[in-house]
Amino acid sequence: MHLDHLRGLLRHAVHDRTTFRPEILRIDRPADTARIQALVAAGAVIHDDLDAQLIELVRCLNPSKRFAKEELIAAVEVHLGGRDRLSYGAWIHYPWSNRLVHLLDGEEFALVRTNRNRNKITREEQAMLATKRIGVIGLSVGQSVALTLALERGFGEIRLADFDTLDLSNLNRIRSGVHELGIPKVINTAREIAELDPYLQVTVFTDGLTRANMDQFFCDGGNLDLL
Repeated sequence: MHLDHLRGLLRHAVHDRTTFRPEILRIDRPADTARIQALVAAGAVIHDDLDAQLIELVRCLNPSKRFAKEELIAAVEVHLGGRDRLSYGAWIHYPWSNRLVHLLDGEEFALVRTNRNRNKITREEQAMLATKRIGVIGLSVGQSVALTLALERGFGEIRLADFDTLDLSNLNRIRSGVHELGIPKVINTAREIAELDPYLQVTVFTDGLTRANMDQFFCDGGNLDLL
């Protein structure tokens, strides 16, 4: 009886194999505030490390200044300008893991996240890269390519195409967790990009590249700059 009960529970367990876009929520929008309250009440896992991000932001905005600890804290308060921390930046909800993460908003997030690339990629070059569309077909080796591009914020949009799901034998070359087995490779990769940078635009093609979707993959919303 115990095994039958467990079998029934497992049969009805929900395994999300399709969601890959995070929700970007801002407290200055009443509907978003209500959504955040509902997520918290339903047990979302909260990650709020905004103060550390603000400290890094202040340093990025004042690269030539050496701050004492007290000066840095004061500079953060000046930057906030009296605004409540809860309403600063954005709250990102990742539905597949039910995490709710407090982050700097898009422009400030990108500035801080790419700051240590600065001697390699200038801000002007970063702005140019943010206009580019890149396509990746095949998410075995392609997963590493896509994630490396995302790490350096080397695109404005990335389009991912693969018809296959993640199998155990793929884990010799694809960096994923065992809890992701059975999920489409494009979804796994898109989720990893979203968890690294929720503001990057990712488009997925779960059927791979086909005659039916080829024009959309190469041209929809603007032609690819790189394949």
